[in-house]
Amino acid sequence: MQFVHKKIDYTVPSGHEGGPGIGKQWTPYVGTPYLDMTLAQYNAMGQTIGLKLGDTWTLGGQAPALGGNTFMLVKAQAALTIGQVVSLDTPTTGTVTAAGSTTARVITNINNAATVPVNGDVDNWIWVTATGATLPQLRRIKANTSSATAAYTVALPDYSRPNSATDADVFDLTLTNGNAVSIIRPYHVIVCTASLAPVGIALGTVTQYNYTIIQIGGLANVLVDADGVNEGLVVGEPAWTAAAGAIKGGNAVDSLYGGASSIIPQMASTDDVATGFCYPCFVNFRAQ
Repeated sequence: MQFVHKKIDYTVPSGHEGGPGIGKQWTPYVGTPYLDMTLAQYNAMGQTIGLKLGDTWTLGGQAPALGGNTFMLVKAQAALTIGQVVSLDTPTTGTVTAAGSTTARVITNINNAATVPVNGDVDNWIWVTATGATLPQLRRIKANTSSATAAYTVALPDYSRPNSATDADVFDLTLTNGNAVSIIRPYHVIVCTASLAPVGIALGTVTQYNYTIIQIGGLANVLVDADGVNEGLVVGEPAWTAAAGAIKGGNAVDSLYGGASSIIPQMASTDDVATGFCYPCFVNFRAQ
């Protein structure tokens, strides 16, 4: 039987609200439940249309609220609200402990008991530097424990190859006590601050550790800094991230991300903002 790769089409005609169950396509974000997906909902989307973290798509059609806007599927490592600017999650760092370490499994001093469930880091990545190794090692996580001394497995039995105890994804060298380790979580996002690089805009309220859609291009509503001071937004001039995922106008300081991304307000701020609200901005976090 010849295997044929499945084509996933996220382009949605203007006004199409049928969803994957009717139109076999991804729906517009307007009014959909996909902004705050649980793990079960995320897994269901993966099984039905092959949706995975990091997937991006641009909506078609002529409706100004839909056509041309670009989105990405991510996991929220922090609770989000509508209009917040988000950044990529920073790696969790720690060291290896000697007890229990093998070429396929390593025990660390990383305490993930309150943040990561059992196997919650599967398909994320572990970076290690083993004593005596020429190069660092980056491996995909196949399993993990949830504890004050989290264990990470990079190789599991491959039942399609009964003569092989493990797949090829083992560590080059056995790690020893004190070796540095980092857990890297691609497409996991946190609330952006002035010192982080933005990667997208939250489209609604999202529960911490749930899955969501962020906007990475097009016309978006973006949260304005709520410190009671006129933030100096100017139409057509780049805004920069402030605290708590909000934006403010330029302040004659080079932006951390101006060469790769932009937030261009379409309204000027003329009043002090005592409570956060959103301004329309053209955004581009695609480095193009």
